[in-house]
Amino acid sequence: MKILIIGAGSIGVYLGTLLYSKKHNVTLLGREKLKKLHDTILINTTLYKLPNRIYTFPKNETFDLIFITSKLYDLKENLQNIQNNNLKTKYLASIQNGLVKESLYKPFIKNTNYTSISVFEGFRLIENQLTTSHSKIGWKTDDSETGRTISKLLLASKINCTTSKDLDSIKAEKTIMNCSINLLSAIEKKTFFELCMNQETKEVINQLFDESYIILSQLYPLKNKELFRKEFFETISQMRHYSSTYQDAISKRKNEAEFLNGLIISLGKKLNIPTPFNERILKQFNRKYKK
Repeated sequence: MKILIIGAGSIGVYLGTLLYSKKHNVTLLGREKLKKLHDTILINTTLYKLPNRIYTFPKNETFDLIFITSKLYDLKENLQNIQNNNLKTKYLASIQNGLVKESLYKPFIKNTNYTSISVFEGFRLIENQLTTSHSKIGWKTDDSETGRTISKLLLASKINCTTSKDLDSIKAEKTIMNCSINLLSAIEKKTFFELCMNQETKEVINQLFDESYIILSQLYPLKNKELFRKEFFETISQMRHYSSTYQDAISKRKNEAEFLNGLIISLGKKLNIPTPFNERILKQFNRKYKK
């Protein structure tokens, strides 16, 4: 397949490299992080050859599949760039770190088979080494024809992507996970594993988890809270990497805090449910990184 990966940071490089290793025609589109890479990359303990890299949008090209792997704040701009540069694709998939309103992307996907993907794994790219933390949940997409096609493609490339009929609920659960730990990782400058091993930070995680669960359970059918909490800690306690929010903050890039904890605070106001823990963590994060 001819594949374009837009926003090739840690996840995009991982995705594109594994697809390329299975002989797909892959192009990575990225910025500074991509420019610094060599022609090969070490993913955990295996050395791979990198796909073709570009740094500006191509024009008037047709692809079998386009992945958008950028952060949520860049999603609309990238969808607009696909349209403005007259890029055609049979399938379009965006990897989203949480909930996104359909109204954001609907105008851009009228004639495209679209799906989104939630990733429950960790990635850390330092120089030419990419470290991944896998989980039982893996990658999730919807149970549509597009979702099944992409799941099959990724599974053949050894990426654990499965389909679900309740993808919105899974995105909500992913949002709860991110709200519970991403900003805390940045504030404390600790990995997920380190946060779980410390009783004080673990208590903060639980407070954010409970509050975010209360809000999103009003809007989405979620799994049992204590079962979900158990699965959540089993997943993050294995991850010896920092949150993407922390990596963005220390690199002085934009971050997703307003799309995550900011979303919980906004929904809490609409539902008339107080969100003191999310408000406190967002203020601490903004104060530390001088928003």
